[in-house]
Amino acid sequence: MHALIVINGYTHNASLLKKASRLKEALFSKGVSSDILLSTSLLAISTGDENRVSLPARYDFCFYLDKDSYLCRALSLLMPVFNSYESLLLSDDKMLTLQALQGTGIKAPETIAAPLCYVDRPDGKAAETFLDGVERRLSYPLVFKACHGSLGRQVRRIEDRKDLESCYYENCHLPHLYEAYLPFHPGRDYRLITIGERVVACMERVNERDFRSNIALGGKGFDVTDSLPDTYKEVALKAAKALLLDYAGIDIAIGKDGEPLFLEANGNAFFSEIEKVTGIDIASLLVDHVLRKLG
Repeated sequence: MHALIVINGYTHNASLLKKASRLKEALFSKGVSSDILLSTSLLAISTGDENRVSLPARYDFCFYLDKDSYLCRALSLLMPVFNSYESLLLSDDKMLTLQALQGTGIKAPETIAAPLCYVDRPDGKAAETFLDGVERRLSYPLVFKACHGSLGRQVRRIEDRKDLESCYYENCHLPHLYEAYLPFHPGRDYRLITIGERVVACMERVNERDFRSNIALGGKGFDVTDSLPDTYKEVALKAAKALLLDYAGIDIAIGKDGEPLFLEANGNAFFSEIEKVTGIDIASLLVDHVLRKLG
């Protein structure tokens, strides 16, 4: 078999490169050759009645480590893609993710989607009406998140009305949301890795200098695979199933009374840190799952 591993052509993130190389190693150990290709080297071509991708070889399946839905869709018409195009749409948009969890029993912080704005400058009165509603429902502080983002970089804490207005007008043309701030354990949450129908690794993330726990922003990871309560693992599995994810990094916060609160899902979660702190070979587990699914 011959596998394709696609990574974003514009990033030089060490964790992404490490993830791709770990998957290539794990595939090789199973007798599967693979190529790591940049998304910018692959042209997704459509002529209306035909879609194709400029590939240098024939591939049996693809590990898609990017978030470009158009290229993912084009590749999925040619071969099995992990994670799937459908799961990418749901997990890469933070608001769609939350809406897809309806009926699962999963609890999350109260979240409000910003209305889309297509004009150069939104009408002041209309914007004030929306911001008044956000202010009443969530109070301060609250959290701004871009619907499409990663590594915590598109997340910020909003302190007051002036800050809220500034943030809104700066981002009104981008899909974004506002989320209730969780004051109970700032800078601390859990990252759970799911593969298939299993939670394979759990890491507590702690950042003593920021309310965002992301490893990329200075957070530290600690192994809690065997000690994390099952209630947290159940949330991760339900979320991964609802979002159609074969592989996922599910982030869960700690509620007021210790209950799990879903934060977000990442279908392209890095695993260098969690492999390091847990000693669990996630790359091999993921490859085994995909090969079993392919039969």
